[in-house]
Amino acid sequence: MGASAEEQSTYQTHAKGKLVSVRTVWKRRVALLALISIVLVLGQGASWAEEYPTQSINMLIDRPPGAGTDVVARAMAPTVSKILGQEVIPVNKPGAGGAVAVGITATSKGDGYTILAHTTSSLTVIPYLESVSYHPLQDVIPVVHFGTFYCGIIVRADSPYKSVKDLVDYARKNPGKVSFGIVGIGNAPHLDIELVIQQEKLNMPVVPLGGGPPALTALLGGHVTAIGVGASAWMQSYKAGKVRVLATTTEKRVMPNVPTLHESGYPFYNLSTEYYLISAPKGTPAAVVTKLEGTFRKAMEAPQFRTTAESFYVYDPNPLSRQALKQLIETLYRKNGEVMQKTKLNKQG
Repeated sequence: MGASAEEQSTYQTHAKGKLVSVRTVWKRRVALLALISIVLVLGQGASWAEEYPTQSINMLIDRPPGAGTDVVARAMAPTVSKILGQEVIPVNKPGAGGAVAVGITATSKGDGYTILAHTTSSLTVIPYLESVSYHPLQDVIPVVHFGTFYCGIIVRADSPYKSVKDLVDYARKNPGKVSFGIVGIGNAPHLDIELVIQQEKLNMPVVPLGGGPPALTALLGGHVTAIGVGASAWMQSYKAGKVRVLATTTEKRVMPNVPTLHESGYPFYNLSTEYYLISAPKGTPAAVVTKLEGTFRKAMEAPQFRTTAESFYVYDPNPLSRQALKQLIETLYRKNGEVMQKTKLNKQG
């Protein structure tokens, strides 16, 4: 009778003077072939990174022309193009708080020829406000952090409120009479204000005003009591003595004489600090991501970039590492989800 399949699989053969089963030999061969394949792929990836790029690169921008993300990202493009030897073409794809641009990036080929300039809110806030076509933590790869956007809580210079406590105390004693203007639902620092309202049990209407400049106009016109917007919208008015900054939403003071919101008695959640970043589609080779990161970091050393970033008050002398940026996004996504659920701002409730 012939040997059974089990018996055949355990026939023994000589390998370096030792008895080794046929099954073991095949396992070793498969492992060796797998190792060779990995080495070949890594070699091809390194070679590809050396040759990359061989054509122009589309840099999608999640905001309209003239917005902070747009202007600051464009300031890097000429230097990046010069270093890489290929043109970096800025392409504005605004809409849905950045979700349109992220969605396009998420479905683009991961070959390094489509990248994205955007802010963290499109990954950490917008997915809770509306249905998006991408997974914020899986479908794009954070490449480099190129700016940090901070907000202030602002009143008119002739306002009787000298602190956040003054504003809150008046709102508590006069329900509905204090209104707070924001850029839009979910935009910085909307979540912080919602937490203050919840903590203090205030009746304080929150009014979306469609952007930083319209919010400032509404404040100066007396249409809202206070606003929460980015520094680029109010800094010139502050320097001109037209507005007062009650607090910033940063972890540490960015203005020596202005306290932070948590110094004013409210926890620091890191919800209103936006981070500007370049991302790439999932599947982009690690070697290409590393090359892009290094190139953009060099571009950030150019005077043109620094001058532009400082003019929008987003220049950060200590940009996060790629790993720290990735971890921050994951943390913000989790924290924002908890806050959205608590304040009932999420799309489910």
